[in-house]
Amino acid sequence: MNLGKSIKVACAMTEMSQDELSEETGIDSGTISRYVRGKSACNTRTMITIADALNMPVSEFIALGE
Repeated sequence: MNLGKSIKVACAMTEMSQDELSEETGIDSGTISRYVRGKSACNTRTMITIADALNMPVSEFIALGE
């Protein structure tokens, strides 16, 4: 799974910017940026938080990065 791709595609689908995602999740915008660039990995809880903020099931969020 490519977390960065999942975030990019999900944000585009929901018309949410990375900054808005940061605000929704409480995750620092720099951390979101590192996820998108592939410079950092996240744990399961963080993935759930991001998927919830994007109003999609985690399985759908993960599939976007395939």
